[in-house]
Amino acid sequence: MGYFFFVYGWQKLNLRFLSGEQLAMQLARAANDPLAFHRDFILQTVTPHSQFFAYLIAYGEIAIGLSLIFGLLVRLSSAFGMFHNLNIMFALAIPNGGAQVGLNRIFIVLQLMFILAAAGRAFGLDGILAKRFGRSWMF
Repeated sequence: MGYFFFVYGWQKLNLRFLSGEQLAMQLARAANDPLAFHRDFILQTVTPHSQFFAYLIAYGEIAIGLSLIFGLLVRLSSAFGMFHNLNIMFALAIPNGGAQVGLNRIFIVLQLMFILAAAGRAFGLDGILAKRFGRSWMF
């Protein structure tokens, strides 16, 4: 999953996406978002500031991906990943239908499992940090 986030975040580091143009076009479909408060947030806040949110999305996906790959702060990055996937699911996947809904659901469940199981302790940097800072909830 970390590889997925990293690769798709890296692909967004282009002028078309970072200018906000591509994101604004994708979010035009958010008018069919099933949650009214989420739809209003997307259409009234995110779309007018699409360039800012394009940077936030691209670099956020890269950060989540690297965190999951290295097993560093997995609980925190999984929480951000769940939030990211929930937003994608409601704003883009559900209005469009198709396989993207299922993929986002799978990612949300996996990220919840990462949070509850403290993934990253076995083979990741969280294991090293957990030994050093045993009482922290983050590792």
